[in-house]
Amino acid sequence: LVLGTDLTKIKAETVYHIYRDRWPVEQPPLAAKQMIGLHRQFVFADESCFRLPELSLVAGAILTYTAAVLPPIPSGFWDRTPAATPGRLRRLLARADFSTLPVTDPQLRKKNSPTAHLPKGIDAHRRLKPSTPPPITGN
Repeated sequence: LVLGTDLTKIKAETVYHIYRDRWPVEQPPLAAKQMIGLHRQFVFADESCFRLPELSLVAGAILTYTAAVLPPIPSGFWDRTPAATPGRLRRLLARADFSTLPVTDPQLRKKNSPTAHLPKGIDAHRRLKPSTPPPITGN
């Protein structure tokens, strides 16, 4: 925004406020990159190229809002003025043990495709040698 406009006759205070306004726009994607690992995701399908950034914006906005409304999390005993940042919330959530949460149904969604007829386990990917060798055609 600052580089794309003609700002020859503008006050320094206005430029400062424009610069400060860029952080709320950049915060959700930056928070989502680290929170859900979007810095390592490479997608090439047309639909995924739209869905992944949308997911990152939603996840980043939720993470940023949650970090803002919770009390500030100190990063250690030396932190005299803790800040409410998404990174500190992420580190706090990384230490949490989510396996102790009560789950009423371990299967979240019923898979509608029938798979009972398919081989399971090692039989699903074991390669079998052909019983008879292929005929030699002489070509």
